[in-house]
Amino acid sequence: MPDTPYINIHTHQMDHTDGVISVLNVFPEKYMTIAHTDKLITVGVHPWHLEKKNADVNLELVKEFASKPNVMAIGEIGLDRAIKTPLNLQETFFTKQIEIAETYKKPIIVHAVRYFPELISIKKRVQASTPWLIHGFRNNMQIAQELLKHNCFISFGEALLFDQKVQNIFIEMPINRLFLETDESKHSIVEIYEKAASLKKMQLAIFKIELLKNYNTVFKKHI
Repeated sequence: MPDTPYINIHTHQMDHTDGVISVLNVFPEKYMTIAHTDKLITVGVHPWHLEKKNADVNLELVKEFASKPNVMAIGEIGLDRAIKTPLNLQETFFTKQIEIAETYKKPIIVHAVRYFPELISIKKRVQASTPWLIHGFRNNMQIAQELLKHNCFISFGEALLFDQKVQNIFIEMPINRLFLETDESKHSIVEIYEKAASLKKMQLAIFKIELLKNYNTVFKKHI
């Protein structure tokens, strides 16, 4: 029986490591390159890119590619108070992409910065049925609990290696709502898994099985 794979739920870098399932974040315009069409990917218009002249074109590409079998989720998409892009424009693109995810029954990968109450409000308003994964979580326990209350999954990245506040929150999170990721980090997903299993006081092999269950649940896979 093969070893349980590591799941890297969100990365911007190709990873050819044996035993790792990586979900690569791809900007819509780059989807059709040969390098991406045989990979597990997510596509979405990031809030940082909304004021570029081709934002509407990329939104249409998200809609076009959403049905592709290797497009695992719509993302990363979301809301960011740390940028100058007007919040109403961010909300417009976010909700349009939620609609795409709902149409094609795909989860979404959420980028959220200082915008969590509004994020939850939108989730309630649109009555989203597909899973939401909050990527790169580095906020506080209260927000984490609110996200869990509203059926979100939470993904942790390299901050688990060095940020005690994030570590303490991670320890308290239910195992059936967790994912791990590298995002743009130079640290490997294996390093992050080893630290995460240690924080949870679990054997690495058992921890990997639990996160694989989450992957199979969210993405309707059977690995």
